[in-house]
Amino acid sequence: MIMDIAATSMSLASFKIGMEVGASVTQKVMESAEINAQAITEMLEAIDQMVPSENIIDVRA
Repeated sequence: MIMDIAATSMSLASFKIGMEVGASVTQKVMESAEINAQAITEMLEAIDQMVPSENIIDVRA
């Protein structure tokens, strides 16, 4: 009976650590995605502000 309690406690602790690690990884992925989206937005805004050249064809619809 005592072994069952100890095993259950260890299993729950392991599960909790796994959940915390998963949440941390998810948070880092979301932060990276936000930074990448900001960079893409800045690049697109910079492109929109460029003076068009006579040799460039605008293919945006």
